[in-house]
Amino acid sequence: MKKIILINLIFGFILACSPSEKPNTQSLIDQQNIAGLRARQAELVSQNNTIKAELNRVMQAIDKFDKNKKKSLVTVLAVEETSFEHKVVLQGVVKTDQNLVLNAEFMGAVKAIHVKEGQQVKKGDLLVSIDDGGLAQSAALQKVQLDLAKTLFERQERLWKQNIGSEIEYLQAKTAYQSQQKGYEQLQQQLSKSALYAPFSGRVDDVITETGQLVSPGVHPLLRLVNLSSMYVEVDVPERYFPNINKGTTAKVEVPVLDHTYESNVIHKGTHISTGNRTFKVSLAADKSIVLAPNLITTVRLVDYQNPKTIVIPLEVISENFSGEQYVYVVNENNKAEKRFVKTGLVEGDNIEVLEGLRISDRVIDEGARLVKENENVQITNAL
Repeated sequence: MKKIILINLIFGFILACSPSEKPNTQSLIDQQNIAGLRARQAELVSQNNTIKAELNRVMQAIDKFDKNKKKSLVTVLAVEETSFEHKVVLQGVVKTDQNLVLNAEFMGAVKAIHVKEGQQVKKGDLLVSIDDGGLAQSAALQKVQLDLAKTLFERQERLWKQNIGSEIEYLQAKTAYQSQQKGYEQLQQQLSKSALYAPFSGRVDDVITETGQLVSPGVHPLLRLVNLSSMYVEVDVPERYFPNINKGTTAKVEVPVLDHTYESNVIHKGTHISTGNRTFKVSLAADKSIVLAPNLITTVRLVDYQNPKTIVIPLEVISENFSGEQYVYVVNENNKAEKRFVKTGLVEGDNIEVLEGLRISDRVIDEGARLVKENENVQITNAL
């Protein structure tokens, strides 16, 4: 009897000391046991962390010892410091300040045209003569009367200095001489308008009038004179670029119709912002090695931003996540793909400036950048 009691006591003691059976997750949910569920959560998190750590150890060991493991093939770009320019593309027009249509300043018939289209002339050359309608004869007669009035005045002046004659006679002679002089000068001024002279050196681009045609001042054009040695390109630039464009700013000018491109620079920057289209005028030097024509259309690539020392990479290697953050993949020292978030600047063509996120000598994945995943083993196929 004592043995039976002793066995029962030992068995009870073992049961009391053995751990009680843990309730499963479903039973905790059914019981709405918050404390138990929190304990279960902590337990699972701990187990998950342990599994992850062990899994990483296993994967690292595989990467280290498995020589036949497949790796993604990529090419890389070495990050280097370089210069970067951003250009704004605008439409320009070839112009010249010496491109004038010369109009008649005297009413009459065209007497003679002394030049031909395409002819080079110098400043002061006679271009067109207009029939003066007898004005030259009137001027000649006025000159005779002027000479007589001058002679009478000079004689009367000598007598007056010798106290001979009256003051009224002296003043009458002086007045008559001055009146004749002014009349002659007016006739000469009118007569000069019957002849058209070149106001500057250039080329006769177009002869508009004909011999014998009756012309009037300000109504009938006679010819067009152009100086092709003072050409420039004018561009309307949006006002947002006003702080970045200055005299000396470089540009590339293309003349499509001539299939010609040349390097130029800003020679004048306007300070007036048009209220109509919110632009300001910029003038660029023309290429003197070719013959340009006024009003030719050009394409101007005007440099509005320069950075002599920066990082530039191809635009196609940049990716973007759902949050709008940009990133690239680089190959780290373990030959794994590493995601690197970057801050970018302006885009020029196929390249983009990187302001933050990359360092000199980083190896940016080029070909294969869209296919690799973070921490994936990669094999570089190009030599740097």
